Amino acid sequence: MKTRALIAGAALTVAIAGAAWAQTSETPRPDRNADMTRQQVIERVDQRFARLDADRDGRFTREEAQQRHAQRQTERANRMFDRLDLDRNGSITREEMSQAQAQRFERRDARRAERAEAGEHRRHRGLGRRGGHHRFAMGGERMFGEQGFITVEQMRERALARFDRMDADRNGTVTAAERQQMRAQFRQRMQERRDRAQ
Repeated sequence: MKTRALIAGAALTVAIAGAAWAQTSETPRPDRNADMTRQQVIERVDQRFARLDADRDGRFTREEAQQRHAQRQTERANRMFDRLDLDRNGSITREEMSQAQAQRFERRDARRAERAEAGEHRRHRGLGRRGGHHRFAMGGERMFGEQGFITVEQMRERALARFDRMDADRNGTVTAAERQQMRAQFRQRMQERRDRAQ
């Protein structure tokens, strides 16, 4: 068991060094471009809060966030270990590591070729979705405030405030076009900040 944990830790280090392909989600993500109503936002927040509030006391705390983060790291490490351990013997050989790396490079090259064919360019993510996981994956330390927790009502309020900013025509539905407009405005603001910083 100790050996498996050590190797799983080594596998996680490999992931941090570049095997981001191993961090796939098991549950499909909702379509980010689909139309969404205020009621759907509330339902999604409630579902998410139910998953986060481990002790069901109506509060999502820093401690629960840290526990959830540690659990997800362990699950990712175990999934990666299982992918790398091709012969399922409980250890990873140099050959298995080399084979996994070769497969990763093949997938990367295939993705690059697909993007090039489609005329797309990869945007630099910085500390986005993946990079921000260590900050509790939901807005960082500041989301809990001085009280050290957030309630479902507070989470709904924040989500609906974002919704209202995107709902340009105030019809109660955010469309793909409105999302794209918000993203374009955000990119423009970020570019202006970078320009001022230079």
